[in-house]
Amino acid sequence: MSSVLWRVFLALALVSISLESWSEEDVNCKKDNEDAVWCAPEQGGIQQRPNGEVFCGVGQCIKMTNGAVVCSNQPHGRTALNYIGQAVCAGNCVPGKQSLCVKPK
Repeated sequence: MSSVLWRVFLALALVSISLESWSEEDVNCKKDNEDAVWCAPEQGGIQQRPNGEVFCGVGQCIKMTNGAVVCSNQPHGRTALNYIGQAVCAGNCVPGKQSLCVKPK
């Protein structure tokens, strides 16, 4: 019985990993309000404001409740909103910049 459970666990883990990889690829690029496609820099993040503007950062980016885009200033740096809606970032939180976004290859 434990052999069957182990196989089910491995199968679910592989499905989870493949779905995670697909979803990360899908969110690394976004179309702006003028239908131009922009991608996050390597090790960085990308977010889109409600008006369609796209902003990127050196690390992960997050959209604030007011629509502003805030990013970690560290490569692969994580961001989150705390319980009162303030951004918390690895390193420091900095505004996202359109100039950090790259055109897809």
